[in-house]
Amino acid sequence: MADCGHAIDPRHHATCEVCGGLVLCLDCARTHLCTSECAARGCLPGLCVKEVRDGVIAIEFGVR
Repeated sequence: MADCGHAIDPRHHATCEVCGGLVLCLDCARTHLCTSECAARGCLPGLCVKEVRDGVIAIEFGVR
């Protein structure tokens, strides 16, 4: 599984289901856009990711 290249806290991180389960540290998750076309379409960074806390994936999108 691909990740953002930074240290990932296994207890609290984020994942992007649009990008096939990409695992992101929280800082990268807040700025994540799936493609360069996302910004052109008006997508907001980080709204396509879900937080993972203690192995449980959030229902809602975005990182708090």
